[in-house]
Amino acid sequence: MSSEAREVTDGGISNRLADVVDKGVTVRSVVFGFFVAVAISLLGNTVRYILHASFMAYSHMPMGNLILSLLSILFCSVLARAVGKSFAFSPSEWITIFSMGFISSLGPTYGVSGYLVGVMVTPYYFATPENRWEEFLHPYLPDWIIPANRDGAMTWFYDGLPAGAPIPWGAWTMPLFWWFTFICAVGLACFCASVIIHRQWSENEKLVYPAMEPILEVTTHVGSGKRYLPEFMSGRPFWIGFFVTTFVFGWNIVAWFYPTFPTFPTASGTWVSLGRQFPPLWVFVSTVVICFSYFASLEVLFSIWFFDLIFILEGGTLNRLGVNAISPNYGTGRFIWQTAGAFVGLAIWWLLISRTHIWSALKKAIRPDAADIDDSRELLSYRWAFLCLLISCLYTVAWLWQAGMDLHVVLVLLPTMFLVYFGVAKILADSGLIYVNPPTGAWNLTMAALGGAKAIPASTFAILYPASIAVNHFRGYTFSVGTHINRLGDFVKGGKGKLFAGVCIAFVVGCVASTLFTVWLGYKIGGYNFEPNWLIIRAGSGGYQSAVNSIVSPEAMENENYWFFIAGLGVMTFFNFLRYRFTWWPFHPIGFALSGTALARLTSFTIFLAWLVKFIMLKLVGASFYRRTRPFFVGTLIGYILLTTLGLIVDAVWFGKQGHTIHKWY
Repeated sequence: MSSEAREVTDGGISNRLADVVDKGVTVRSVVFGFFVAVAISLLGNTVRYILHASFMAYSHMPMGNLILSLLSILFCSVLARAVGKSFAFSPSEWITIFSMGFISSLGPTYGVSGYLVGVMVTPYYFATPENRWEEFLHPYLPDWIIPANRDGAMTWFYDGLPAGAPIPWGAWTMPLFWWFTFICAVGLACFCASVIIHRQWSENEKLVYPAMEPILEVTTHVGSGKRYLPEFMSGRPFWIGFFVTTFVFGWNIVAWFYPTFPTFPTASGTWVSLGRQFPPLWVFVSTVVICFSYFASLEVLFSIWFFDLIFILEGGTLNRLGVNAISPNYGTGRFIWQTAGAFVGLAIWWLLISRTHIWSALKKAIRPDAADIDDSRELLSYRWAFLCLLISCLYTVAWLWQAGMDLHVVLVLLPTMFLVYFGVAKILADSGLIYVNPPTGAWNLTMAALGGAKAIPASTFAILYPASIAVNHFRGYTFSVGTHINRLGDFVKGGKGKLFAGVCIAFVVGCVASTLFTVWLGYKIGGYNFEPNWLIIRAGSGGYQSAVNSIVSPEAMENENYWFFIAGLGVMTFFNFLRYRFTWWPFHPIGFALSGTALARLTSFTIFLAWLVKFIMLKLVGASFYRRTRPFFVGTLIGYILLTTLGLIVDAVWFGKQGHTIHKWY
């Protein structure tokens, strides 16, 4: 644990909890969380597909959950003061509500439903003689997961229902059922894996989980009904941050009504060229990234923007030498294989560090009375975690095999999926970054391990893109969310079994409700009117066309890519050795593992500003002053959330389908 992290922890959340009467996880908190999960499903789809406004479910800290959780806290705080303390929820109850909303955010738009509906409606509707889908794709798509366009069922989804025609739910029922079983099986497996590894990260490695710091500040410091506003909304630093943010974004909302009105540059950035054939620098200040990054360690923040500069130099140099390395703003080709090697090397290193704990947890699962490790504080016992993990994996293997994926490919794909998700989750737990995408996915690693497209059967390519919804998701699926929910569970006083049950219910509700709402919405307004159409139209078309191209013209893996991968893995191993051998080593390996990735590039300038501010606070002013400034960034975050909410209301009332994006996807 870094020195500044220790300063944060000492005298912090655990001490405050002792002053509050905590009821543990209650039935009412689970019921409340259920309704929040449903609301997030409706909110996320409505805001993007109808209002065309802010992103509610893209980042690793979804704005939809932040909005509904904060509004719930404010509403209950007012009721507790005005009506009675029965409306005052305890910290464990608020953690439960937030956690259920957190995992249900994997349902809307960029979680599950947007991709799932897209892969189901695309293959038959967009098939043409030119793209040759009917010849090379349709024979390998089983009808129990991909509905055919019978009687215009998929056509009506895109064009809207004819007058008086009913929604053809019959075409969707069985395919959706089998998809939901697959999605839930992978989700349960990943969540169980996060339970197993949790103690290693939270206690043995003492990770701080920086992204959870402001969340715990809010959920554990609500109050008991003595004032109308929650207790975390107090103090001069908080209100300075709150009013600065609300003024800036409120001013810009006023400008929506007057196009010539001067505005603050909060909605757009610019690419700044640093030289011919060198990737540019994205200059943009993200308020929400600063609010969460401020709680991360200086080492992580420094490494993120430093390795972004390394990418600019190396990527540009390779590009000028004729080596495909940039695209033109992000890493691609040879360079991204180097980053992929670094990412895999880091994930394997972390896995090796955890081997003793994993072995102890397995022994605890086999012989609970004989093992010396304690799992009583986990959301699920190690025995149940390993059992559910095993059953879920077996079902996933059987599902993919029956869907048409070659068995030997499946047996390589699943371990690489866990490795990638493990790496993403550890990066999030260690860094506090809320915008992260891995440089590679399970499928790319699987294809590389097997020698390229030539080694993959056609039936496997056909089912690959649809299955990527769960096994190749850029957010690390439920592993990354589960990692943070397990951290929040450390501050729950009792009823952790109820918390686990509530989280499982919320995940199912989020996936099912958001998917059904997306289907219904397509038939009512027409899928062509959705925004983003990328999810419903272009993502599916691109994914399936890529599969057909690989079937028609399969290629072997280029040897140069292997060498760049090995180089990245080797350099990462050397960096890890230096980091664990020498305390003065200034670079955190996370920076190298994300170098050139899209979200790291788009947030590097903001992270640099967060590093600079925190460096000044800690190194030049002092740790005590840094602690006093923390409420300022909590206030800034609260103001940002409330102004995003106000923007949604203004869009819904005055602008309809021509919404404005306050909260972006980076």
